Amino acid sequence: MKKFIPLLLAVFAVTLASCEKDPDMDKLDNNYLVYTNYDKKADFKTFQTYYLPDSILVIGDSKEAEYWKDENAQEILNAYISNMNSRGFTREDNREAADIGLQVSYVRSTYYFTDYGRPEWWWNYPGYWDAPYWGNWGGWYYPYAVNYSYSTGSFITEMLNLKAPQGQSEKLPVLWTSYMSGLLSGSSSVNAKLAVQGVNQAFTQSMYLTGK
Repeated sequence: MKKFIPLLLAVFAVTLASCEKDPDMDKLDNNYLVYTNYDKKADFKTFQTYYLPDSILVIGDSKEAEYWKDENAQEILNAYISNMNSRGFTREDNREAADIGLQVSYVRSTYYFTDYGRPEWWWNYPGYWDAPYWGNWGGWYYPYAVNYSYSTGSFITEMLNLKAPQGQSEKLPVLWTSYMSGLLSGSSSVNAKLAVQGVNQAFTQSMYLTGK
């Protein structure tokens, strides 16, 4: 089930519930939006462990891989850890021992790219396959429709099934996706606290994410 749920939605619910079924999106353009989608055939209770790198891949205009590792990045990553642990999953330091993996990417700039024809346009970005090494697959794929766009200052999170059959002819399934926009503050820097709220909201609207 696809969802666009803005943070602070409760504020609008009080004023709009009596006259509209859904909020007027024209009034929410300046708010932080969280989108989530998932594989309807996935049974998340069959997964117990997960692997999350200690850095966030930065997608920008550089031709070299960049990774975000400072205190703000760790605060955001800790939000993923807290949510995953509270859903019954256990974090693994060894990727090869994990059932699922989380790839977290920050879109600092889309200037580097020229092909926006497919939703996975960022997959050819330097570093996306270099680190962490997810395994021996011929690529990734979404077993569900993805039809949203990306903007500077957004986050992309993909949950990968690391137990899928490996091989150059095999595709690594993306079980769950979250997309968060509206992260930039007035100084064009990431608002880490708002990003943490966005991560929490992504899990809040994804109640099906429950481990064994």
